[in-house]
Amino acid sequence: MQLTVEEQRILNGEQGEVLRQFMELLVSMGECYDAPRLIPVNNVHITSVSIAHLRKGGRKLIDSIINSGLHFKVFTTVNCLATDCTQWQELGISEEETIKQAEVVDGLRKIRAIASFTCAPYLVGNIPRVGEHIAWGEASAVIYANSVFGARTNPEGTPSGLASALIGKTPLYGLHLDENRVGQFAVRVETKLKDPTEYGALALFSGAAHPELIPVFMNLPWYTNWDGLKAMSCSLHPTSSAKMFHAIGITPEARTEDQAFGGRRPIDTIDFGNKELEDTVQSLNTATTAWVSWVAIGCPHCSISEVSDIVRLLNGRKVSHDVSLWVFTTRPVKAMADRMGLTEAIEKAGGRIACETCLELFTEQAMKNLGFQSQPLTTNSTLLAWSLPRFKLHGLKVHYGRLKQCIDAAVSGTWR
Repeated sequence: MQLTVEEQRILNGEQGEVLRQFMELLVSMGECYDAPRLIPVNNVHITSVSIAHLRKGGRKLIDSIINSGLHFKVFTTVNCLATDCTQWQELGISEEETIKQAEVVDGLRKIRAIASFTCAPYLVGNIPRVGEHIAWGEASAVIYANSVFGARTNPEGTPSGLASALIGKTPLYGLHLDENRVGQFAVRVETKLKDPTEYGALALFSGAAHPELIPVFMNLPWYTNWDGLKAMSCSLHPTSSAKMFHAIGITPEARTEDQAFGGRRPIDTIDFGNKELEDTVQSLNTATTAWVSWVAIGCPHCSISEVSDIVRLLNGRKVSHDVSLWVFTTRPVKAMADRMGLTEAIEKAGGRIACETCLELFTEQAMKNLGFQSQPLTTNSTLLAWSLPRFKLHGLKVHYGRLKQCIDAAVSGTWR
């Protein structure tokens, strides 16, 4: 790799051993992928700051940054935590785990991270420009940034994200290059998509069809909104290694079919109609009983429009006394929900809003404390429905369907 004078000085250790190690990481990554040089970034999102993922080694890494006197050089948001630290007891988290997570939060604050704690940083103001080079972690956020915003990022791990945040650089390879962002196969959407769950099923199905190729979605309805695109971004990566998609007339690098495919013919064309939609939805329903124990909405985190939809669907009804309804979102979205009366409406119905955490990050002890181990989960999240049974997380089986079905199930206590 060709380094600038400043980059070489950092690599030589002239700005300290800790920064040298992070620069060495970036250079090693670049050499591994034949990157010619490092490029500047002014926007980073760091994944895996939950104690469920960070563990002792990761906490030591953050401590080494603090002890060296370094801090983030660029605007940097961070991913979800293992708990909502304002209601850790209600979430079944032990005091010991909460203290450990709070220490991580304090450490990130000291090195000047934005206290976002969300898998959807675009919900809290981290919105990159079209063509902007960024360094983001968290697979669904990476896909959203590349696809919906037209920004440019590879999927960064926690160490490389920390390195980019401290140095303000990332290697020039992969999805930072025009030639690697071209659509490769077409997906003709031949059913009317309404609920974000249906957009999620579309992306999951398409990823499984060609797991290593970038899909181009044709005929998405004009009313496709942020929530549908969010569901697609979250649902592509379980079955595909592609870290972006195009949607003709909707995403910025696909104003036309010719632009989306870079002037080439698609390798393949597949159809997604009513049968493919219903088959995909049914394949994710792994629960063997109609009994509903708890309902989780918000993976990725809910937008304010989704929180509003939950209240609309509740329509003044009460959650069944033996069902738990949890809505996961960001702290700023909850603040808006508070002002709009949405939080009060959900709580009066018997539900609860949790911030800055995610069901996937709950510890085994938390699930045991909540009494949810091996009980059926009801959700509209394609990612949860796909991943929980396959990875045997907490012994969960899943009721999966549209938001209305989930809210109706929370009220009736029965999946229909």
